[in-house]
Amino acid sequence: MTRARSAVPTLAWRFLLTRQSDGFLSFIAWVSVVGVALGVLALVVVTSVINGFEGELVRSITGMNGDVVLYSRGEPIRDPALVERKIRQAVPETEAVTASFVSEMMASGPNSVAGAVLEGVDFGTVGGVTRILDRVRAGRLPQKEDELALGTALAEKIGAKVGTEVRLIAPFAGEATGGAPGAPKVLTGVVTGLVQMGMHDYDSKFVFATLPAVQKFLELPGRVTAFKLRLKPGTETRKASDRLTDAFGYPFRAKDWGQLNRNLLYAIQLEKVVISIILTVIVIVAAFNVVSTLMMMIHDKTREIAILKAMGFRPDQSFRLFCLVGMGIGAAGTLAGVGLGLLLNEVLARSRLIRLPADIYYIGFLPVVVHWKEIAWIGGLALTITFVATFYPARQVSRRSPLDGLRYG
Repeated sequence: MTRARSAVPTLAWRFLLTRQSDGFLSFIAWVSVVGVALGVLALVVVTSVINGFEGELVRSITGMNGDVVLYSRGEPIRDPALVERKIRQAVPETEAVTASFVSEMMASGPNSVAGAVLEGVDFGTVGGVTRILDRVRAGRLPQKEDELALGTALAEKIGAKVGTEVRLIAPFAGEATGGAPGAPKVLTGVVTGLVQMGMHDYDSKFVFATLPAVQKFLELPGRVTAFKLRLKPGTETRKASDRLTDAFGYPFRAKDWGQLNRNLLYAIQLEKVVISIILTVIVIVAAFNVVSTLMMMIHDKTREIAILKAMGFRPDQSFRLFCLVGMGIGAAGTLAGVGLGLLLNEVLARSRLIRLPADIYYIGFLPVVVHWKEIAWIGGLALTITFVATFYPARQVSRRSPLDGLRYG
């Protein structure tokens, strides 16, 4: 019994590597292996790229805004210290809080004018919440009232560099600050640094200044418009934002990083599902190649199978034999696809060969992040599809009479 069981894998190996005079059957088997490998390769690379794209966007969003943002939809907040104490009471998981003042402006540089968002930053506390301090690509962050830091894309758009003098214009600042209706305000500053947050929406709009400078410019001393929070690892940011909204009420509103770009992140998830389904069809098509390979192999080995059955080879052993042959093709294709996919991912991650237009894709390169659970899921799916594909030909050969094989083989 043991020898019979051990004979099945040996026969499967010999059938799989069989060589006829023209080598046609071996060629078809290798085509099936390549088909499975290409499907698995495409799934591994595409899912890793989408994971990397999503991860890079999340890092950019949280690097700019922290985990949760609490902001006022009405007038600027008068007592930031009181609000911060209330934030920590409502969300005890808060690790760090930083206040900021955000206002829409027009930025004028040597070459052109562009819409901008001026953010007054408390540089003493912002490092514990965001990654702005780590994203300076040239120069340094502002320290004085007449100093500014620009997003890299915005600086390129208006032709500004480190040391360039730019003007920020608040067209309707008069009404907001109690001045004459429609009276504009102009802030002239020197660019001391360029900041690249990694997301085009931020890099093409934001101008950073010290919080006191923005408050003085808008004639709103001591006021802020938003608080950014960094929460303890493992905290559910959505629940924390809901608690803040309930605790403060109107005109306050809290959003976590997922709500800040909800439509974009949802679109990425939907795209990942749709592309994965489409690419899975490639594996299914490759499984049909496995079926055709097995049917041709059964036809080619009719006499050998009949002789084995005449010598006592049971139907269940015949079934297992061709299941093993099909699984061998599937396993070879799956291993080759996963290996080549991981190799290609490594090349893309290290070299960043593929560049993207940042104004369309939000980031300027093709990021890659491998999730090993997804790789295991892809490999298991490919093996399962291949295994299911072997059922029909394996069942057919197990039901065939040895006399038929000897008569027509």
